[in-house]
Amino acid sequence: MKIHEIFPILISQDKIDNHDEIKNEYLGELKSLWWNGYENPTPENSGRAFVHSNPRYFDIFKSISKSIRRHLDLLEVDHEKLLINITKSWVGYADRDTPQLKTHMHNDADLSFCYYITSDETSDKFCFYNPTSWNEPSTGIFEPNEKYRLLKKFNKYNCDSYTVSPKEGTILIFPSKMQHSTLKRKNIEDRYSLIGDVKLCLKPEYHRYAQSCPHPNLWLEF
Repeated sequence: MKIHEIFPILISQDKIDNHDEIKNEYLGELKSLWWNGYENPTPENSGRAFVHSNPRYFDIFKSISKSIRRHLDLLEVDHEKLLINITKSWVGYADRDTPQLKTHMHNDADLSFCYYITSDETSDKFCFYNPTSWNEPSTGIFEPNEKYRLLKKFNKYNCDSYTVSPKEGTILIFPSKMQHSTLKRKNIEDRYSLIGDVKLCLKPEYHRYAQSCPHPNLWLEF
């Protein structure tokens, strides 16, 4: 039987070029910028969702932007005509007592990223979800049920979730509208990450293009 695998979703995991320098130079101070999920429902509520606004961290986000451009290369996007705008960024933290992140998405951005500044093999996994499976032949067949189950085993055609193991020095890049969470593990060592959102827009000279978003200097603000 010939199988046509169509419309795969791209999630890239890239190495940050100068990770060792970033970790040695900035880790100590970035720890103090954690948005404190125990006291705040969201990073935005904490007032600490704009790490990129500090010029001191320009080199970190410059490296992140390089990985984003490599992600766009995989999609054959002519990113030389686009600007990569970091709209939000915050420091994430997890230890053995931190609850796992609930399923959510970032609906005000195009791409999102998670850069693992520190992690090990016991760190929480990153989970992606597919809430609507086009492969499900009849409603509910893919649902897990210990007693009454029609699915013999999971494979890439019938699963509704996918986990990625965090690796220090790498960055995950994915569509912002994709639902995701974390999967709790032991977290023997503290894990710190830099998470953020990206909005793409056209460079001003490409204002005749209908794709993406026009440059903000063409907007009218009230």
